[in-house]
Amino acid sequence: MIALYLCAAFSFLYLSIIAFLFRGLLSLKKGDRPNNCKFTVVIAARNEEKNLHECLNSVLCQTIGSARYEVILVNDRSKDATLAIGNAWAQKVPNLTVLSITETPYGVSPKKHAVMTGIKTSKNSIIVCTDADCIVPQTWLETIDAYFTDNVGLVQGITSYERPTGMNPFFFGLQAVDFCSHGVVSAAAIGANVPINSNANNFAFRKKAFEDAGGYGVHSAVISGDDDMLLQRIANKTHWRIRYMPDTRGAVTTQPTKTPQAVAEQRKRWGSKTIHYGHLQICMLTAIFAFYCSILGMFGWEVFNLNGFRLCAMMFIVKIIGELLLMIPGTKMMRQTHLRKFLIVASVIQLPMVVWAVFSGVFGKFSWKDQEFKRKIG
Repeated sequence: MIALYLCAAFSFLYLSIIAFLFRGLLSLKKGDRPNNCKFTVVIAARNEEKNLHECLNSVLCQTIGSARYEVILVNDRSKDATLAIGNAWAQKVPNLTVLSITETPYGVSPKKHAVMTGIKTSKNSIIVCTDADCIVPQTWLETIDAYFTDNVGLVQGITSYERPTGMNPFFFGLQAVDFCSHGVVSAAAIGANVPINSNANNFAFRKKAFEDAGGYGVHSAVISGDDDMLLQRIANKTHWRIRYMPDTRGAVTTQPTKTPQAVAEQRKRWGSKTIHYGHLQICMLTAIFAFYCSILGMFGWEVFNLNGFRLCAMMFIVKIIGELLLMIPGTKMMRQTHLRKFLIVASVIQLPMVVWAVFSGVFGKFSWKDQEFKRKIG
């Protein structure tokens, strides 16, 4: 009976959070009007020789005039031809600057240091971040511009996976729908005025908002979360407004990881930063995490008690209902409705993956960009 009450309480709490996020998702609005902002696009790149040509070609073909934006490519200690490729482009393109980092200061995340290096060199008031393995549309900056009214300090946009040639469609679909779910939660939480997670692939903020928030502050040593931490710092420590950009004319595409092992390392990295979130965000995520753990607990209990199986099945149905409540409108907004067929299978896999990734990321190590890290330096 106690197990039943606990499961009912966790399920109610989970559905309450989902309903709260659902309202946030429905509250999102399109951009207002052109604001004629000037942008600095910062691209931190490490060992990206295979992707850099396509990325730069897309970033440097915007519909707004080149006088309104500059691009800063920050080569982060690459061991391949990334720097040579960037320099070759810079010789041909006046509004592209290439910076090269040879050493990262102790106690600072390499990615955060690379982004900060670009920010310090920037000439314009709006910083726009993407990664060197991303492709942006020609209307990217034009679309972002419509969201930066005077009181807006940060804008988060859509990023989706594009299937690489030769990748198994089922493996791709599972990754893509999971990645899409992170974007939907980001959109919903921003709409609900409790920003949780973000994505540096399509991420823009005012330099003034960055400064008002104290930059990355105490989170500078956290390996991951250059996007999430800044999002929450601006929301919690400044007067600036946060907006989500649901317009697919500003959506960015990137590629999924290539192997199951790489997926595991990526999820550990994502899980490692959650312990450094704000208090309200941690409370919400802890409630969802406890709900997930209770489902797994009921699954283990079913070995000794048939009621465990029934409770596990009931809670998993609750999980599916909650996910559908967000993912049906979310996939429509992101024009990813073709991923809905993977939702049930992905939900089964995601449950133990999330629990494992959080514990492994917070207490263990993970690999990223041919380096091994703990969640925090020092």
